[in-house]
Amino acid sequence: MAKRKKRVVEDLNNHEESLKAFSWCIRNDIRAYPVPSGGRYQIAVESGLETLISPQTYSKEEWASKIWEIYRHYYNKNNK
Repeated sequence: MAKRKKRVVEDLNNHEESLKAFSWCIRNDIRAYPVPSGGRYQIAVESGLETLISPQTYSKEEWASKIWEIYRHYYNKNNK
């Protein structure tokens, strides 16, 4: 019987900075989510009337960390 791959998941659920960034982005109508692209995912970021889609693709193990990174980026960029 084949062994399951152990998934590496970045635990940001209790990370104060990430939660603050996520909350700020939601209040300011910035949303990031995965968009299936073949067997991988692109990241879409909605900001008001504009939607940006990443040119890069990410595996299912990578996209969640990338979304948290995007939320922290927008928060840090607009709150310095």
